[in-house]
Amino acid sequence: MNVTKYTTNDFGFLRPETVFSAGSECGAAQEIVAEKTPFNVCKGFGVALTGASCYMLAQMEKGERRKLLESIYGKDGLNLSVARLAIGSCDYSAEIYTYDDCPGDTELKHFSIERDRNYILPMIKEILEIRPDLYIFASPWSPPGWMKTGGFICGGYMRTKYIDVFADYVIKYLKAYGAEGIHISAVTPQNEPDVDQYGKFPACIWNPDQEAQYIFTLSEKLKKENMDVDIWFHDHNFNGWRRVNWMLEEYPKLTECCSSAAFHYYNGCIEMIDRIKKEHPEIRFQFTEGGPRLKDCFDTDWCKWSAMMVKALNHGCETFTGWNLMLDEEGRPNVGHCYCAGLVKMNRSTKELSYSGQYRAFSHLAHFTQNGAKIYRSAPSNEGWEMGAFRDMKFETVSCVAENPDGSRIIHVVNPNDEKHQYQYFYEGKWWYFDVMENSVATVVFKK
Repeated sequence: MNVTKYTTNDFGFLRPETVFSAGSECGAAQEIVAEKTPFNVCKGFGVALTGASCYMLAQMEKGERRKLLESIYGKDGLNLSVARLAIGSCDYSAEIYTYDDCPGDTELKHFSIERDRNYILPMIKEILEIRPDLYIFASPWSPPGWMKTGGFICGGYMRTKYIDVFADYVIKYLKAYGAEGIHISAVTPQNEPDVDQYGKFPACIWNPDQEAQYIFTLSEKLKKENMDVDIWFHDHNFNGWRRVNWMLEEYPKLTECCSSAAFHYYNGCIEMIDRIKKEHPEIRFQFTEGGPRLKDCFDTDWCKWSAMMVKALNHGCETFTGWNLMLDEEGRPNVGHCYCAGLVKMNRSTKELSYSGQYRAFSHLAHFTQNGAKIYRSAPSNEGWEMGAFRDMKFETVSCVAENPDGSRIIHVVNPNDEKHQYQYFYEGKWWYFDVMENSVATVVFKK
């Protein structure tokens, strides 16, 4: 048995260290206790290839860009295997447009993805050269303005009478991208359907009845076209769990059209989705947006993101997708008002790259957890002290155990505390002892 621990902390990234078996249980260490049956199956990690990200990638010298993309999508790098696209412009775009900005064009005669040819399509194709099995899903931030109240791309409400036309619009998008060799495996009806973002960037409010009507309409059109495309609904924050439950109860046949509910992390907490699983165990979960912030601890918050990924796996999310792959040092291009940073930051003047804490988290979770891995929820056996009246979320340690398709077993442990923690794990008839340093992420790999 070859057992290696990899650690990321203030002293370095992915530092390897051999783990030895102990003769007996160590009373001073907490035991990692995993559930006996898998709770979830991991289907991959990724980031969003926003217009802004593709624009920034296009500014790089080709050889340097290839090197970066290999480090992100290559199996020897982060091993990202999922990508999110925007259907038209989003807030992190270099320009604002949809694929048919001709008012009243209900026959979509003026539909065109031509503007995506400038830098979006070329960057996606370069990534597909590295990762041909990339799982791609896409989300609209806004229908064309003429389908909405107010008539603008930014803000407003969806008009019910245009739901059928908008479904045709998305079908055209899927076909157009397919003709470019880009297969999109899933779509969400609307990015963050509960907010109009104050009209400051592409956004659109859909009420739950409209979203359900659209899902039924789009699903029927996909079947007629023999298109194998999944639908993930909601695509908004954890605290929208009541909306998800209401839709599933009001429209029982919804799960015949879409497999998953999709979530962002900006409001609420991931534990909230357990309330959906309790009432509707058949629904699957996807984590579809959450990325570094420009003004926070951009390059050192690896514990925050590793904990979020571990929790996502432990609470049933099959995929975990971050936000922008790349932005500049000011979080641009950005047509909106948010303060997000890229997975990778590039200085526009010097072209120097800097890497986020989320990048470091992916180097553990995405690199070592293979697609198809069985996820066993786990926790230290004596973590009860963390659950008291004075519990500080900052000091919560989290862990999960994964069994990869190749037979290797993985333990991810996140320790955001300011002191070292000691752990032990019983596997293959032996006790294995290891410590996890303060403010660190540790991954222990068991290979036979």
